[in-house]
Amino acid sequence: MTQTKIHFLGTGCMSPTKERHHLSVALEHNGNIFLFDCGEATQNRIKEMKLPHGKIKKIFISHWHGDHTLGLLGLVQTLSNVDTIENIEIHGPIDSKKYFNHMLQSTIFETETKIEVIEHSPKEGELLKILDGAGYEISCAKLNHSVPCIGYTFKQKDTYNIDLEKLKKIEPKLENNILLARTKMGLPIEFEGRTIKADEITYKKEGLKVSFVFDTRPCQGAKILAENADYLVMESTFSFKKHSNKAEEYDHMSAKETAEIASESGVKNLLITHFSQRYKDITEIEEEAREYFENTQATEDLMTIKLKKE
Repeated sequence: MTQTKIHFLGTGCMSPTKERHHLSVALEHNGNIFLFDCGEATQNRIKEMKLPHGKIKKIFISHWHGDHTLGLLGLVQTLSNVDTIENIEIHGPIDSKKYFNHMLQSTIFETETKIEVIEHSPKEGELLKILDGAGYEISCAKLNHSVPCIGYTFKQKDTYNIDLEKLKKIEPKLENNILLARTKMGLPIEFEGRTIKADEITYKKEGLKVSFVFDTRPCQGAKILAENADYLVMESTFSFKKHSNKAEEYDHMSAKETAEIASESGVKNLLITHFSQRYKDITEIEEEAREYFENTQATEDLMTIKLKKE
């Protein structure tokens, strides 16, 4: 059984603290590590958590503010020297190629590893599929920040399992037949002159959905990404009670606003992150969010959470 985990490498905001580095989150799934944002000291945290560099081949940038990207060049340099990595993909919003090229020009950087920067520009209200992998899909949506910014969602593909009771009633001769492999992919089969549809002898198991929504004000894109997510990883930079004005001024979310989106969108678990350095103790942030969405957990640097479909 595939185990999916989230590793929180950095949970801080603009200025890192001793306890919280710049934002970076790693999703580990089926032998791959997908990295979402790459703030300063990300690769140090990767080493502290003993995550294998060789599994990181796809990096997803929400936007190009420094607290989300300052660790990127150093990490890419390290990855380009890993023998098992031939290609590195960097996904991001419009102008990502320009900003990454600026990074490359700021130092002497030589590598034979192919580095591909892929820009995405989803329309307002659109969930744009950007990757169709083996057993998973990754999509993005436009967020509302002071610069071009996108959020991402990782979705395991739905699977179909054989319902033995249905199978015995419809066609018992098919039990253990190789043809059943087709129905597990949702495809019909032909058997003894009749067509049997997948839903006649299977039940669908919905795949896990994990969404990453950083730096934004409440918007349609955030709600689209959050919709029915099993786990929503979302910024809660400020307390609404104390600093709602700063959330509006800097195009960020308060804990109350984040929790309201989770509550309205059918989210199962809310994992809040990207806390302003002004809060020495983020208990008040977590408690505020729980007033509006009970199943909320504040994240910490070096935290790992094993994910499950409820």
